[in-house]
Amino acid sequence: MDIALFLGYMSVLFAGGSIIAKIAKKIGIPDIPLLLIFGLILSALNVIPKNIVASSFDFIGNFGLIILLFIGSFEMEWNVMKRVLDVIVKLDILALLIVWILSGVVFNFVFHLPILSLIGLLFGAIVSATDPATLIPIFSKMDINPEVAITLEAESVFNDPLGIVVTLICLSALGLAKSENPILEFISLAVGGIILGLIAGKFYECIISKIKFEDYIAPFTLGLAIAFWYFAEGIFPSITGYEISGFMAVAIMGLYIGNVIATKKEHKEDMKRVSIFLDELSIFIRILIFILLGASISMPLLEKYAVPALICALGSILLARPIGVLIATAIPPIRPLAERIYIALEGPRGVVPATLSAMVYTEIMKHPNIVPKSVASLMPPTELAGTILVATFMTIIVSVILEASWAKPLADILLKNKSSGNKY
Repeated sequence: MDIALFLGYMSVLFAGGSIIAKIAKKIGIPDIPLLLIFGLILSALNVIPKNIVASSFDFIGNFGLIILLFIGSFEMEWNVMKRVLDVIVKLDILALLIVWILSGVVFNFVFHLPILSLIGLLFGAIVSATDPATLIPIFSKMDINPEVAITLEAESVFNDPLGIVVTLICLSALGLAKSENPILEFISLAVGGIILGLIAGKFYECIISKIKFEDYIAPFTLGLAIAFWYFAEGIFPSITGYEISGFMAVAIMGLYIGNVIATKKEHKEDMKRVSIFLDELSIFIRILIFILLGASISMPLLEKYAVPALICALGSILLARPIGVLIATAIPPIRPLAERIYIALEGPRGVVPATLSAMVYTEIMKHPNIVPKSVASLMPPTELAGTILVATFMTIIVSVILEASWAKPLADILLKNKSSGNKY
């Protein structure tokens, strides 16, 4: 590609995205819907060719998730989180599984597929991860029970990598990725990722205790996180035949560094540098991911699947999420019903579903023959890729608009007189 042309595309994405995000902030709404719509407009005007968008996502998607998962867990306070740890565990295991399956069932019903078809379950896996980052600015202006706000934020720290794990398992089951044994694969991906993340955090601690990186601590931290991700996703599978979730490892590494190393006096200045650097970098990544997701969708594709995709989105938001949360949180110890309902209705989708759907779409569109004949007989590869992309797009944009709009009114009704200070 011509380097001048490439830099021209980047200028449109960054400058245009920044203006759009600033407008969203000015009028007091989340930036995600406007960034998605901006990407859709770029697509309609063919400002950025589809092949450029497709070729960008493999790198931007993986690189972006590493940064966002690391900084999200790095900034999570364990001392605060452990107060609601029982709820978080229930949400990130049982609720996530229920949301995954029910969202998949709705997708299969809408597109006239067998009710437990893996095609729908792939969609369910992609949209199972939440992203409450859009709610934090809203919470900061509300007198909300901090435990509820922390629960929603902490839920995402772990269901983001778990959502990726479940998506990989669905891809394996569909024949779109290698799989030996789904159960062993889940254990290897999730548990292996947790263990590797702890090792990575400890290794990082040993290194920075001996070497003072000072101004170079932030790029070293990012480089080491990427190195452990690469070990998990590239080196370990080639040696053992099993995969470790590099994304889970990065999230756990960030949690360890943020809650063990960052609390030590001798490392506080370095950890502040890391936080500032990755926070700024995450803004670039979010702009790229959401605009490129919008730019991935052509107007004919949106027109063709808009209505069924909207039904899938509403099914995931208003049916799967509430049922999953209410069932999972019914396990003792049980939180007040009003809190459970609020959590059930506040699970906006964001970066992880956007990235996964775009990566799956571009991979299938580039290599439609990778879809097994047994799957293609139910839904042609291009239709499979298109429906999942548009349905995920709809789920993100509708969930953010609805749940940001009713966050304060619902809190006033359900959480009245239950606040005790505001973390935000």
